[in-house]
Amino acid sequence: MSAHRSRSFVIDLLKLLAAQLIVLHHLSAYGPMAEAVRSVWPSLVEHLYLDARLAVQVFLVIGGYLAAQSISGRRDQHHPMALVQRRYLRLIPGFVLALCWVTSLVWLLQPLISGDWLVDAPNLHSVLAHLSLLQSVLDVPALSVGVWYVAADFQLYALLVLMAFWFKSDRALSFGVAALTVASMWGFNRVESLDNWAIYFFAAYGLGVLAAWAHRSSFDQLVLGGVLLLGEESLWVAPRVRLALALLVTLVIAYASLNAHRLARLQLSRRGHLLVDSAYAMFLTHFGVIVIFSAAWEYGQLSSPTAALWMSGLAWLVSVAVGVLFHLKAEKPFTRWVNQPGRWNFAPWLTHSLGQSQAPSTAWVSGGAKR
Repeated sequence: MSAHRSRSFVIDLLKLLAAQLIVLHHLSAYGPMAEAVRSVWPSLVEHLYLDARLAVQVFLVIGGYLAAQSISGRRDQHHPMALVQRRYLRLIPGFVLALCWVTSLVWLLQPLISGDWLVDAPNLHSVLAHLSLLQSVLDVPALSVGVWYVAADFQLYALLVLMAFWFKSDRALSFGVAALTVASMWGFNRVESLDNWAIYFFAAYGLGVLAAWAHRSSFDQLVLGGVLLLGEESLWVAPRVRLALALLVTLVIAYASLNAHRLARLQLSRRGHLLVDSAYAMFLTHFGVIVIFSAAWEYGQLSSPTAALWMSGLAWLVSVAVGVLFHLKAEKPFTRWVNQPGRWNFAPWLTHSLGQSQAPSTAWVSGGAKR
């Protein structure tokens, strides 16, 4: 089967749309252009700020879906820590390069920009916290917007891997994931102080995992259906738009998975696939583009809301272009180099886990707010 035919049109389309919403969300949240647009079109900016960030739920569900696929068949082939290491080594190259890009731009252009929305300058403590993906847990100020999501996704994947090796059978694993998903829906996801931990986000992530396994058997479909019903009931107890959206996205991708043969002819174009593949890179780098355009705005002493709207639209397009360029020329080559077989053998039982570099299998975009 070709690479293009093996892709899911529905997953690609959801990722493509949600990725653009995240960029628009951040354009409405940071910089002087957002304030200028808000002065004339407050409803537009308010909707982009409050509603566009809900796209993170789309990526949490898709992230769980793709993570479940990535560990299928590997439970008996690799040590769990080997899979966790493999995920880390796929995440960290683009993450590090993007943080260098953003912090360098902030350091260079900060004298031209007013306001307190820029990220703090890095120090040894913050750098080590980000490299370990523990910055949120350690309450270290982020060096760029959205880096909390990378840390949360890594936690979620590690938790799923450990569950996959703890539960020896597929049925037991499905029950375990379902139980944690329901616990998150009814409890953890309602406690805002837990939003630095995987259990807070497992309500959406676990739905994606169960949707990926629904095609295996009628039992797995029954488990998914039961969790969806319990999720709907939890909305009556504590209404949350984010959970309602996660449930809806789960239904859509589960239907697409169970009817893959009917949807096989639907595919994005090659350019569409490139935009999807570069979504993670765009997520990591677009704050740097906002910094550049904000500096240009203030250097040019602009103030017109119309000019701000045009500048914001141009910044959006440039964010897409920078994401593609960064993906092709920086992220992919560096990730391939980092993931060369045998380069990072920290223990003998990890050696076999390092294969050729592939694109990250989760949905790498999120909004600046944790919702």
